[in-house]
Amino acid sequence: MTEITYGVLRWRNQLDFVLAAHSNRPLKKIDDVPLTALRIGLYQLRFLSRVPERAAVDESVRLAHAFGASWSASFVNAVLRKALSQPDEPRLPQPQDDPLDYLTTTLSHPKWLARRYLDRLGIEDAQARCRCQNEPPPVHVRVSPPLSLDDARASFEADGVMSEPTALAPRALRIVGGKLRESSLYREGRLCIQDAGAQLVTTLLDVSSGDVVIDVCAAPGGKATALAEQVSDGYVLALDRRHRRTGLTRALAMRLGRKNVLPVTADGTRLPVARSFARILVDVPCTSLGTLRRNPDIKWRVEEDDLTRHRALQHELLNAAAEKLAPGGRLVYATCSSEPEENQDVVTAFLADEPGFRLVRAPVLATRDGFFETRPERDGTDAHFAAILTRG
Repeated sequence: MTEITYGVLRWRNQLDFVLAAHSNRPLKKIDDVPLTALRIGLYQLRFLSRVPERAAVDESVRLAHAFGASWSASFVNAVLRKALSQPDEPRLPQPQDDPLDYLTTTLSHPKWLARRYLDRLGIEDAQARCRCQNEPPPVHVRVSPPLSLDDARASFEADGVMSEPTALAPRALRIVGGKLRESSLYREGRLCIQDAGAQLVTTLLDVSSGDVVIDVCAAPGGKATALAEQVSDGYVLALDRRHRRTGLTRALAMRLGRKNVLPVTADGTRLPVARSFARILVDVPCTSLGTLRRNPDIKWRVEEDDLTRHRALQHELLNAAAEKLAPGGRLVYATCSSEPEENQDVVTAFLADEPGFRLVRAPVLATRDGFFETRPERDGTDAHFAAILTRG
């Protein structure tokens, strides 16, 4: 069920292109239930080899019946059988035909986003980005100290979990097989499931043992607990404005045994602290367009206009955190977005208004301008952005 759901979401534009060629009705005039049944059936026919073709068609027809659209059963049956009898039709757009149409239809991305990739990355990298984002994401774990990565791998192997090292983050392993959540390390709270790119973001703060860190938008707690491991004898003040989300951070810290995480329900635009901090993380709300491998529904929920939806809040959070940064301290502004409006543009505008701050070049994966950036097609992670800022 999960494979079919995620598969339909990843390849929806291509599925609709094929369905439109085999349907005698425009897709816009097909009700949601039969259209969804058609997408589910066609995905199995085109992308899954283990599902018998007859079963894929029959089950889609049954879905139309079961969800109140029995009148459409014969239509669903006819369209899928026509698609089955003509497996090479219609011809999918190719890069040499129309690069934008290829990214939009064949590689199934919204036209506005495909156009951005094409303009910013060029056809080869844009194609690699879209292909990568249509694949299941890798599973990375952050191994809690003092356990070594070698000992963690040995423990995994004893539990039937296959892992491999990754050079991306110092405490990261990639899981390549087995039941991770049934492993002794997971049950004992000695690791956290966290994308390697997200793990790298916390290292940009360059904390030391005994430091006190404030994580302005901490929930669900992955970065806060990573920082807590790095400061050891220090502590992390982990804020979130919603009590339920603060509870997620608290639960994760408890599972990992990190007593130096202090979850607090508070508005990050009005920080409830009187003192200044030498290390501040501001991982702001964003469109999450960098996580399309993990959340393919975002492709169809987010519109281009949404790129400015969080802008005021992003500026407000950054400004509030900057007021609490001690002279010579380090603030990291971060998102899981790939788009400049939520990333470089926010930081550039802040620096123009605040001459007392400057950008510090990222020590790893730095762009030409010195920002930190991961690329799914290059790094095998989600798309993360971060800017290191210092005062004075």
